[in-house]
Amino acid sequence: MSESKPGESKSSEGASQRRLLIPSFLTPSGIKGEEKKERRERRLRIRRRSDVDEGKAKIHPEVLKELGIEDEVEIVLVGGGSRERKYVLKVIPSEDVPRNEVWCNEEEMRRLGVADNSIATIRKPLGPKEEKET
Repeated sequence: MSESKPGESKSSEGASQRRLLIPSFLTPSGIKGEEKKERRERRLRIRRRSDVDEGKAKIHPEVLKELGIEDEVEIVLVGGGSRERKYVLKVIPSEDVPRNEVWCNEEEMRRLGVADNSIATIRKPLGPKEEKET
């Protein structure tokens, strides 16, 4: 039994030596002390609905809570090439909306060139401080 303890200490010493030999650029970011604030987002289907007011979007309340959205939502649509379109809309929580959909005003979406059933990234918009950092 006393023989296994010295062996264990040797392996633990070896492990610490290996950790010191790994260059800093190869270490995973989880080991480093850096904390990067992660933006939560989901890919949801955009539906055109005539019962939604212009400038507003109806989203299921559970999705809002999951993404940390309170009053505004950023909808990002990716077009062909490097064309990325972003729209910020006011949020209306609604239990009627399925969890995988966002309901927006039909006329507004038509004017913006957003097709019904489009897939878009939904996330909380950046605040003025956060935009300057990125």
